[in-house]
Amino acid sequence: MEGRHSSPKHSAAPVRRPASNTTGAPEQRPVRANSEDEYRVRHETRVKIKADQEAENTDRAVQIRKPVKNRGDSVFRQVILDIVMTGVILVIFAFFHHVLPRITEKNTVIRPVSTVNVTQPATQTPEVTSKLPVTSDAPADPVETEPVPAVIDNRTEWQKKFADKFSDEIVITDNSYSSPNVSVTIDTFSGTYNGFYQTYYVADIYVAGIENFKTYFANNQYTYYGAQDAEAMARNSGAIISMNGDYCNNQKSGILVRNGEVYYDDPMEFDLCVLYYDGTVETYSPSEYVPADVIAAGAYQTWKFGPKLLDSNGKAMTSFNTTYVVEKEEAPRSGFGYYEPGHYCFVVADGRQNHARGMVLTEFAQLFEDLGCVRAYNMDGGASSVLTFNGSKYNIPSGYRELGEILLITETTDIDG
Repeated sequence: MEGRHSSPKHSAAPVRRPASNTTGAPEQRPVRANSEDEYRVRHETRVKIKADQEAENTDRAVQIRKPVKNRGDSVFRQVILDIVMTGVILVIFAFFHHVLPRITEKNTVIRPVSTVNVTQPATQTPEVTSKLPVTSDAPADPVETEPVPAVIDNRTEWQKKFADKFSDEIVITDNSYSSPNVSVTIDTFSGTYNGFYQTYYVADIYVAGIENFKTYFANNQYTYYGAQDAEAMARNSGAIISMNGDYCNNQKSGILVRNGEVYYDDPMEFDLCVLYYDGTVETYSPSEYVPADVIAAGAYQTWKFGPKLLDSNGKAMTSFNTTYVVEKEEAPRSGFGYYEPGHYCFVVADGRQNHARGMVLTEFAQLFEDLGCVRAYNMDGGASSVLTFNGSKYNIPSGYRELGEILLITETTDIDG
């Protein structure tokens, strides 16, 4: 049993063998790249890195430009917003400053603050006396005789002075009116005047008393921005003849006296025209009058549109206290002229139409000098220039416009305007 259970005399050391290749393929050893391949790889790597860097730079540039673009859009939007807000503010200002006052105050009736009190001279009746001869003898029995009635002339001074202008009864023609109290004759001129084709109307007016010369407000009351049709005003006031006035009811200042009633007595920057109770007319520059003095002197009517057209010698003025547009525009015109107490004229010139060019202010002033007036005053013009006779339009206005007031001649003396 020796051979079966005995240990060998020598034991060999274990030998470490490499792991077997499970794929069965021959074992690969790393091969060192030659220099040409290595250069190509490095070049491709650098190209790729450069391309990546350029792409990254491009992205950064886009990201940098985007805020600038957004900033510009923001500034533009802010400018537009500012403009819109400014426009809204201006519209709101115009509404509250111009539109709303007219809407809220359009029907505001303005009452006179005082009345001009002028003592009219009393009519003197001539004293009738009878002188009998005186003798030294005893007085004889008185002889009874019938008293001789005194002849009393009840005519006014103006009726006496202009007796040939008035008539004993009312006489009306297409262009004239006469009665014991009023005389009106309208002359129409159409043709070349100062080198231009013109059409104008001159109403020659004589009145028996100052009360025949009236003014009348729209709807018979002084209302802020009140207006009424010119023909309706003429009919309602009993006007024989009427002409538009000075657009006084769009103002709440200046000196304004109508039919002896004082509404305002403030100084103003424009020329003033005054018709006094004694029938005289004066035109003033702003520095030539004091409102209180004008009223105290017996102002019966005042107008404040202007300007005055004649100087103190009755000569046409060449420069005026008014705006450039009023002075230079070829426009329809209305004006009031004065010859002497009791003798006046209304003058209306058509314009802006084929039959009439319209006048600049120097031409209109020259017309009053040619007529022989000693004072003249410019009223509102344009589409407001309207002359009525017996309740109907006599001229051809350049458009339709309701008026705030009119100047008129009437038989009646009980008009409140």
